[in-house]
Formats: sequence, structure tokens, C-alpha cells
Amino acid sequence: MTRQWSKREIQIVSVIESTVGMVGDLQAIAGKAMPEIPSLDNPLLEATPESQRKLA
Repeated sequence: MTRQWSKREIQIVSVIESTVGMVGDLQAIAGKAMPEIPSLDNPLLEATPESQRKLA
């Protein structure tokens, strides 16, 4: 069960990182025309050890 949750956590972190990257790209293209997304401005998620290992 722990292994399954670990896989899910990695998938969730990947989706969140991809979403944040996509929003950043859209903001770069659309500029001020794109509305702010308040939930992405808050540091709700901290880097997990798994995501830090992927970046290293």
C-alpha cells in the first residue's frame, strides 16, 4: 500500500508541476489578459524529496 501511495504522490507532484509550468507559459503569451489564479500564488506545496531527486 505504501508503494502505491508513493507512486500516486509522484504522479500528483508531476501533474502539479506541469500545470504550474503551463500556466506560466500562458501568462508569458497572454500577459495581463490572463486572469490571476490565486491558488497557484500560494506556496501550498513544498518540494518533496522525490521531486528534488528528479531535478538532481
